[in-house]
Amino acid sequence: MAIWFPFSATIVQEGDSCISICPEADITCRGETAEEAVANLKKEVEKFLGEELPQGFSKIVFY
Repeated sequence: MAIWFPFSATIVQEGDSCISICPEADITCRGETAEEAVANLKKEVEKFLGEELPQGFSKIVFY
């Protein structure tokens, strides 16, 4: 049985890099691109949960 976690990601461009934020888990990551920032955030949320996020984030917002 797969568990789906409704976590969102907010991506903010800051200079030459992007910051990704998951407000539900209170986790912030950085990446050189938006895709890298989301991938880094997904890894950290999975560490936080102790489980894989097979569906990814339920919502991704770019600012």
